[in-house]
Amino acid sequence: MAQRLMAGNINWQSILKQYGWTVQQPAQPVDKPASEAKPAPTTKPAPQPAPTTKPAPTTKPAPQPAPTTKPAPTTKPAPTTKPAPQPAPTTKPAPTTKPAPTTKPAPTAKPAAGLHAFEQQVIDLTNNERQKAGLAALQLDSQLSSVARKKSEDMLAKNYFSHTSPTYGSPFDMMKQFGVSYRSAGENIAKGQRTPAEVVKAWMESPGHRANILNKDYTHIGVGYVENGHIWTQMFIKK
Repeated sequence: MAQRLMAGNINWQSILKQYGWTVQQPAQPVDKPASEAKPAPTTKPAPQPAPTTKPAPTTKPAPQPAPTTKPAPTTKPAPTTKPAPQPAPTTKPAPTTKPAPTTKPAPTAKPAAGLHAFEQQVIDLTNNERQKAGLAALQLDSQLSSVARKKSEDMLAKNYFSHTSPTYGSPFDMMKQFGVSYRSAGENIAKGQRTPAEVVKAWMESPGHRANILNKDYTHIGVGYVENGHIWTQMFIKK
């Protein structure tokens, strides 16, 4: 047997089998391909809700303060260069409920020489208003009445109605032209009133004309009336 073992190219398996030895082949490792790792399941991200954009808060316009109403400017009494207002012919004065004043009106004087009856009545009514206000009566100045009458005639002839005459200028210039001297003076004019009562009432309802009638400084008066057109002029002076 030893000789057999030493021979080359010995078939060891057949020899061992003769002696009852079992020869097992060594297991051959099998190279199995590595199991492919399954990719981890991709987790889909939960859908995020689209961000809701809040609209920018609308800015309310700041409330504007209500426009303050400016009071209408107070009108100054009409200067002596504005005509007296014409009372509406259809308007009758409301009946007065006040008792008659205890003071008696000054008696109506007869018209002075060269004075129209309406001119005298205007003087009397004017002095009645002054008496109610506790003022002294105005004295008639015949020269001043002549100037006032010329002023009314000039307004008729030149077809104007204004304190400023295109012929004589202002009332004060006109007085000086006719030689009337004074320390202070004023003038009222009116047109359209048919009676002395109407014209004096219209003047008393106008602040500027009323101020002339009730001026405590005046001492003398002149009145000129032209029937054609019913044009009236009152002139006042302080001597």
